[in-house]
Amino acid sequence: MKSSNKDLESRGFLKNGAESAFANLPNLKKLELLKSPIPTERTLGARLAKEIDESAVSALIAALKVEKKLYPKIEICNTLVECGIIAVKPLIQELGQIGSNQHKDTPNKSFEKDSYPLPRDIAARTLAHIGKDGLPDLLKVQEENNLPKLSEAIDAIGYICFYNNQPEVFEKLKSCYKSNTGKDLICWKLIRAMSGFFESIEFLMEQRAISINSIIKQEIERSIRLINKRCDSIGVHSISQ
Repeated sequence: MKSSNKDLESRGFLKNGAESAFANLPNLKKLELLKSPIPTERTLGARLAKEIDESAVSALIAALKVEKKLYPKIEICNTLVECGIIAVKPLIQELGQIGSNQHKDTPNKSFEKDSYPLPRDIAARTLAHIGKDGLPDLLKVQEENNLPKLSEAIDAIGYICFYNNQPEVFEKLKSCYKSNTGKDLICWKLIRAMSGFFESIEFLMEQRAISINSIIKQEIERSIRLINKRCDSIGVHSISQ
């Protein structure tokens, strides 16, 4: 059933272009809109923040941490993506901190699509859309002793590399896997991330032969299948199954 205009507005929906009438507001007023009790005004504030310099990033992230309505949340994330590299480090500090939708354990059901799943963590999802400019700082998370943060960073790294060929990243993921043997969620996510690397096939086949975890083994099979499918699509011989 189609939502009414009132329902859409209650979730913060604002028509495209509505922000142009407010373009001349002072920057401080634009950022104050992010704290408005009116959802559409928070959406407006997020759009207007695109015109502000890097000082807007902290205000956008603070708003994201408390935002409950759909459309302001979407606009905040979109603006952070447009901020690009200046938003990367602040977003990395929030990995695993916003919301409660992150994986806490390995799932019982595998992801059946051939695409790479969007990260469930909203900071990781935003970093994934920023793209490869975020990789250097995301890879540094492996050096920290923070498993929840690492878990979400792997999702962002995997998504970025699945859609942007970054062969040099594989060895870093392999090293991370070896450092986290026995930590099933981390290993499962790393196996999923390896689906974006032709270079990972030998390692995946080795792990398939020795893995005793059925969920991880299932993800290994999926990653091998996706690599073979990509080989077929570019006319390269598939790896033996």
